[in-house]
Amino acid sequence: MKKRLIKLITLILSVVIGIAGLSGCRLVTKNSERDLDQIVATVNVNQEENIYKKDLVMGYMNYGYVYVQYYGYTAEKVYTLILNNLVDNRIIVQVAYEQFENTSVKDNTKAQFTPERYLDEEEITEAKYNTYKSLNDLLDSYSKDNSYAETKDTLYLDVRTVPTDAANAEKDVDKAAYVENIDKNGFDVSSDTYKRAAFNKVIELLKDANLLGNDYKGDLRETEYFKLLLKSNYENEIVENYEESVLDEIKASVSYENLQALYQEKLNAQKEWSNSDFVSALKSASATSPILYSNQSGTYGYVYNLLLGVNDYQSAKISELQEERTHETWSEDKYAEERAKVLANTIAKDLRNTWILSGYDFDFETKTFTGDYTFAENAENSLPFQGEVSKVRDADEEHNLSAVYSIDSIKTFGLKEFTEFVNEYVYGDKNVGGYSEDVNIYREYNNDSKPEEYDAKINELLFAFSTDPGSVNTYKGYVISPDNSEYVKTFGDAGKALLDAGGSSYKVVASDYGYHFMFFSEVWTLDKGYADLDAYLEYLGIDSGAEYFAEMMDNWEEFEEENNFLFVLTGELISEKLSDASTRSRQNVTFKYRYGDKKDCTKIYKDRFADLLG
Repeated sequence: MKKRLIKLITLILSVVIGIAGLSGCRLVTKNSERDLDQIVATVNVNQEENIYKKDLVMGYMNYGYVYVQYYGYTAEKVYTLILNNLVDNRIIVQVAYEQFENTSVKDNTKAQFTPERYLDEEEITEAKYNTYKSLNDLLDSYSKDNSYAETKDTLYLDVRTVPTDAANAEKDVDKAAYVENIDKNGFDVSSDTYKRAAFNKVIELLKDANLLGNDYKGDLRETEYFKLLLKSNYENEIVENYEESVLDEIKASVSYENLQALYQEKLNAQKEWSNSDFVSALKSASATSPILYSNQSGTYGYVYNLLLGVNDYQSAKISELQEERTHETWSEDKYAEERAKVLANTIAKDLRNTWILSGYDFDFETKTFTGDYTFAENAENSLPFQGEVSKVRDADEEHNLSAVYSIDSIKTFGLKEFTEFVNEYVYGDKNVGGYSEDVNIYREYNNDSKPEEYDAKINELLFAFSTDPGSVNTYKGYVISPDNSEYVKTFGDAGKALLDAGGSSYKVVASDYGYHFMFFSEVWTLDKGYADLDAYLEYLGIDSGAEYFAEMMDNWEEFEEENNFLFVLTGELISEKLSDASTRSRQNVTFKYRYGDKKDCTKIYKDRFADLLG
């Protein structure tokens, strides 16, 4: 499927909303068919096309009602908006036909000013696929078959946080084969009783909506609804190609020098930050919104925090210790010693069971998550689920159902066992690190180097075990600054020590919340920064920004998934220019054929839909 920098807004029939909105009532009666078939507007840039009253009604059911219910529009304002959209869209499509007739005829055996004449084989397949897929989805939505319903184990009720923007990996679809099969066999439902029932319901629904048509003899492709939907999908491809020409012009006008200038603007703005601005930016930084400059006094940085939180019993005991400390005037060391006895029974267990039960991407053989649910590029570095899993049902591609699993058991780690597990997973040696004389520190380990995919492994651990919701879905972890007053003392002190240690050092420290497995992440020191875009890209491992930019512009769709800073900078420039140019182009064209020197090409008959205006 084609991907666009800007989502193009075209009026395409809404299958689920529009048709479902008709369910349960007969929209059209014999007495009203003639009224709804009235022509309310014509557009004739190069061929006369009619817009009917029923198009206005369908537009209202698809999206117009939202403006009434949520934005307080009057009926007149909504129907005027819908009509303007319909008219403008017909103008744009016909203007595109005219342009492509001179520049981009793909099949001259097709009639002039018909969409198939200007679309290549891939685009036609895409339009057909979207149409067939919509109809199959519609059939599925009216199926009453429950034999393939996905049953979920409800034993574990706490839903585990997932990585930001995580989505199940899309299966590769051979769209050409899908289309060829339906072209050859039609919408065959004879072998499935439940689909036959759904088929009959859809046919009845289309009949009620006056969308069955006079050509229907038993095949969905003969219905008026199918013809309208396919035509709309063809035209969507046409309009995308038309808008793509605008995009190509804009992309060609963006240079690497433009990006360098934009980078400099952002860098100069950051040089003016106050300390509070800087700390706030550190907390909200991301790969696409990085910190480019620091002139703050002192050392700043990030640490990861994997919290093994206290249970209800431990929390109650710690509350008792706090009262006793007050009454007995315990020293901090005495309190820490007594608290350590309570925390000694801290346990860890894998919290990702709901990911499995929810059907997220999971490899049953290795018990690891895949796709967006793992941070490791090397599958061997993904953290296996720490428990026993059974397969309830294999994936059923025919019915578009994923495999279903049940959780048989979840392993429970004691504190010492969990420390050794972490050591083995991150550092390859369960015996690294040692105990500290400081009663607040359970274990610590200083290491100058970083193991393979260190950050990925830490994030795997965080999502699997950390009971601190603020520790996951962060850029680099918690911000550590010279003034750590917002944190409990043991956490703040350990964070500062880790910034000094660097590498892949860690400390396991106690607090009233439990044990914090804290790992060094990144440090910001005085005057750290990147003087220009090339310097920042060098930090990202990109040797030549200009070459990378050129490659990105030639392969835009491939780089779209990377979501890196250079792509975002480029997109920022293009989006601003494209939005202006696209809007300007559309407005100029529609104005010309509605109010300008070609206004006779458009006619609107308002009296024919006056009864809809209220």
